[in-house]
Amino acid sequence: MNLLARHVILRALLRWTAAVAFCIPLKHRPHARLRALGMLLPLLGLTYVLDPAAQSTSLHELQFSLLTLYVAFFVLLGMMIYACVEIDKKSALYCAVWSLLASQTAYECWHMVEVFFEWRGTPLDLRSLPVMLAQLAAGAFFYFVVCTTLSRKMSYKGAYNIGPRQLTSAFFIGILFMFQAALLSGGQVMALDRSLVMTMFVGQFYFLTLLYFQTEAFKKSAMQKEMDTLNLLYERQREQYQVARQNVQIINKRCHELKLQIAALRQMSGAASAPPDPELKAHIDEAEKAAQLYDASRNTGNEVLDVVLTEKSLLCESRRIQLNAVTDGSCLSFFEASDLYALFANMLDHAIESAVKVPEPERRCIDLLVCTRQSFVVVNVISPDRPAESADTRAAHYAVKVTNRIVQKYKGTLTTESQNGFFAVKIIFPQRG
Repeated sequence: MNLLARHVILRALLRWTAAVAFCIPLKHRPHARLRALGMLLPLLGLTYVLDPAAQSTSLHELQFSLLTLYVAFFVLLGMMIYACVEIDKKSALYCAVWSLLASQTAYECWHMVEVFFEWRGTPLDLRSLPVMLAQLAAGAFFYFVVCTTLSRKMSYKGAYNIGPRQLTSAFFIGILFMFQAALLSGGQVMALDRSLVMTMFVGQFYFLTLLYFQTEAFKKSAMQKEMDTLNLLYERQREQYQVARQNVQIINKRCHELKLQIAALRQMSGAASAPPDPELKAHIDEAEKAAQLYDASRNTGNEVLDVVLTEKSLLCESRRIQLNAVTDGSCLSFFEASDLYALFANMLDHAIESAVKVPEPERRCIDLLVCTRQSFVVVNVISPDRPAESADTRAAHYAVKVTNRIVQKYKGTLTTESQNGFFAVKIIFPQRG
């Protein structure tokens, strides 16, 4: 194999492995490995056609060629990453920038080793077996470093949230990086002063550091924004508890008054000398049935849980959903009122939204269990499983995060299970005195 072919394969493999390294910690699409291997051939072809180090050109032409290569590989690697992992297009292009800069840095490090030996007057024999093994070892080390540092630390919970500003900034940092790389990758580097070469080499790491700090800054900004949203949602649910409590009290009061009026009407109807009017009796029966329906007061042993179940029972009734609740609210006394309301309201809202989407009326049921087992408080919610094609809304996404936050606050554990068309949420809290 001639030197040019080896050079093309080395550069293509560096870019490909860098892109694969950024795909590893993310959620893969079906047949991700085959898709990644399928992109290796276009990478080899593009490297052979555009790689400026394989061309003998002036510095300006070299910079232009390197910029063309950067844009072409920016698109190609972005397509590869998007095809292999479940990620949006902006995030895939952002990972492509990192793949290009990381692979170019690895190549420049090896090139600087070659330059160092040429300065010493003992140039490396690139065709010798020890040098080839050293290249492979350097490539393996580069892959290991990228996999254990950048690819795992840059994503937030296995995902990227890249906006247009962050992507644009990263793209132009990459352009500046590549313009300077033209000096370090070309044959002109031997004619430059050694201190200048080392300064430019350090400058390349400065660009990488700048891009990394930008990534961390945007990530912290996104985390802070998410935290602010969670706090806002949490505060709104605290306020919603007070409103729900007042509404439930009003409903119970009106139902109690209605029951007294119905009882008085029945007494008056029975005391009358004339035979009872069937139509009047039917109206009284209908009013009594309505009073029983809306008198959804619960007696679980916990006022907050009573309010939640009353509120959600009425919601289930309006949506033709059966809510079966076996609850011992006395074991939840260690909860703050707002936390307890938010926990059960979020879980039941999610269960109701899942049940509404079920076309079979007989499967529209939700089972809630709250009990004490040994020294633990157990909360189980079983509802119909949400269809796979039904994506959660942004509000539901934050509601789940609020639920997890409350579970963590009280040192509980939350597990979920989907089986036989049903979705179960099980939470265990250590019982407190």
